[in-house]
Amino acid sequence: MTEKLQRVLIVSRAGHPDAPALVEEIRLWLEGRGVCALSAEHDGTDTAEVLPVEGCDLVLVLGGDGTMIAVARQVAGRAPMLGLNMGRLGFLTELSPSDWRGFLERVLARCCRYSERLVLRYEVQRGEAVVHGGLAINDVVLNRGSLARLIRLGLEQDGEPLGSMRADGLVIATPTGSTAYSISSGGPIVHPELEVFSVTPICPFLHNFKPMVLPGSSEFTVRVEEPHSEVYLTVDGQTCFPLHKDDVVRIVRAETGLRLLEPERSAYVSRLRAKGVIE
Repeated sequence: MTEKLQRVLIVSRAGHPDAPALVEEIRLWLEGRGVCALSAEHDGTDTAEVLPVEGCDLVLVLGGDGTMIAVARQVAGRAPMLGLNMGRLGFLTELSPSDWRGFLERVLARCCRYSERLVLRYEVQRGEAVVHGGLAINDVVLNRGSLARLIRLGLEQDGEPLGSMRADGLVIATPTGSTAYSISSGGPIVHPELEVFSVTPICPFLHNFKPMVLPGSSEFTVRVEEPHSEVYLTVDGQTCFPLHKDDVVRIVRAETGLRLLEPERSAYVSRLRAKGVIE
């Protein structure tokens, strides 16, 4: 890290009982060291109030991974981010509430590193119109509705047909999201700093489509071929959009990625083991 820390936005999960006191403690600590500190709350939805990100050198998020992901979609790569874990697992929010002073001291001394992460951009085309779109930090999932019926999806990579598949759904995951829903569906673990994304079917019929890892430069296209069942597009497990037959979902690498400030350069495998992903 080479930039001097001058302006920090502290974002906390709305309604967390311990957050206000910790936000105030961190704000006063930063201001005592000549750093301008702003604070805001976020409710974890895409309809949350716009955050004052412009001009900030760091966005510090107090909450769990869900809050971090929702805030990251809104930050959209405009500032580096750091997560302080007030949730459970903490893949993205690794810093603990007891560690923040020592780590922010290292940040002020410019002794930390950034982890650059690929982010996906998606859009839903219905006929000639784009009816939905946005960013995905973890994954884009096409999945069936409440009825236990397989759905049929047509797949293309860079305009080349990959065929049709029948399955419960499909997960298109970033490396960051490879240890989320993707791995539960049988997808690969992908190092978070690789510029690729993975495509994993959910319970495919006859196992006729295997998980794939594609270059980050690819455009991946999914067409809804299922005429009878409900099909939904879910983003990061947080937003849901109903799809119609012949809707086309296009997924590409976003122009700006996720930039995380890392507390320490620990081995990736050690971190997976610490989180219980591998033994």
